[in-house]
Amino acid sequence: MKNMMTVFRKEFYRVMSDRRLLFTAVLLPGVAIYVIYSLMGNIIGGQVEEVETHEMIVYTENMSAEFADYLAGSEMNVKYEERDDLTFDEIEVMLLEGNMDLFMSFPSGFDERLVDYEDATELPNVDMFYNPSKQFSSNTYYQFQSQLTAFSQAVGLDRHGLDYYIFTINQADEDYEIFDEQKATGQGLASLLPMLIVMFLFSGAMSIGPDSIAGEKERGTIATLLVTPIKRSDIAIGKVMSLSLVSLMSATSSFIGIMLSLPKLMQGENINLAIYGVFEFVMLFTILLATVLVIVGLISIVSAYAKTIKEASMLILPFYFGAVILGVSSMFSDDTQSNLFLYLIPLYNTIQMLIGILTFEINTAAYLVTMISSLVYVSIFVYILNRMFQSEKIMFSK
Repeated sequence: MKNMMTVFRKEFYRVMSDRRLLFTAVLLPGVAIYVIYSLMGNIIGGQVEEVETHEMIVYTENMSAEFADYLAGSEMNVKYEERDDLTFDEIEVMLLEGNMDLFMSFPSGFDERLVDYEDATELPNVDMFYNPSKQFSSNTYYQFQSQLTAFSQAVGLDRHGLDYYIFTINQADEDYEIFDEQKATGQGLASLLPMLIVMFLFSGAMSIGPDSIAGEKERGTIATLLVTPIKRSDIAIGKVMSLSLVSLMSATSSFIGIMLSLPKLMQGENINLAIYGVFEFVMLFTILLATVLVIVGLISIVSAYAKTIKEASMLILPFYFGAVILGVSSMFSDDTQSNLFLYLIPLYNTIQMLIGILTFEINTAAYLVTMISSLVYVSIFVYILNRMFQSEKIMFSK
């Protein structure tokens, strides 16, 4: 145990004493995530505000006076220009260049045809031309489409009274949205955080794992360490413990970064982390700790097998991509899996448990299966790593 802690302190001190490595492995992920996500949130929020405050440029032909009166009660920011002399080619150019957001063409005598509808042989059609590749034009089109639909219903109701409608939907003075606010917030976080957390854990271990073993093999310092009067199993376990602690620190930094940037990233959403108590955070921490041990154990085996840092990094990438794919699956899942056998799958069980914790649907049996299986996997990885450390062929390969 003493020798194991000696190796642990040596590895941990190596990271903590190197300011550049400490910054890049622990502090930089959280800072970078906060800056990037906050910047993304500000850009998205700015674009949304720009679209909402934009003065819509609408050209009309034979504008309906009835529809214009109907629009007078709306709060849309619109600049109208009546033009009946534009050709289709001119309209096309103006839409493509952004000089026009929408062109509305009403048929001649539109208002009269609305009044004399009983003698009509066909319905009057309103043509609306817009550019779906431009945000301003697309937003203008959908707003006027909604207004035309509402205007059509108002005219129909005025013509036929209540006979115009077969039934109505949600017209009573009631609040029809029935949901658990805490769970709704949790589901929003559960669709994003599990993927990010798994990526953080993996990237944190990847930033230092290859250098810890493959790097020492490449530099030749592993030979000096192996000939010391320390059991190779103590060396293997000490390295795993040190890598796990640094990886957990890196993941914590990244987690703090995403938590601080969430309000800016999710513009307009009410993010209240106070809904989670000590129990949820303790479970979250223990799950992350167990997952870190599994990831570090896997990366340590790959690092011990590789001859160089570059080779170790390349061999780890497929496992990282696999973890990302598993994380993406959480974005399309509202509920956790009830089949306990699925919680035997490493990383997938972590994602499912994170979803359960964030949505307040914690399955105690699934939690126990996840923790026990993770400890079993870690034990297997440490055993394999120990056997690899015992092999001269593996540890001194060139």
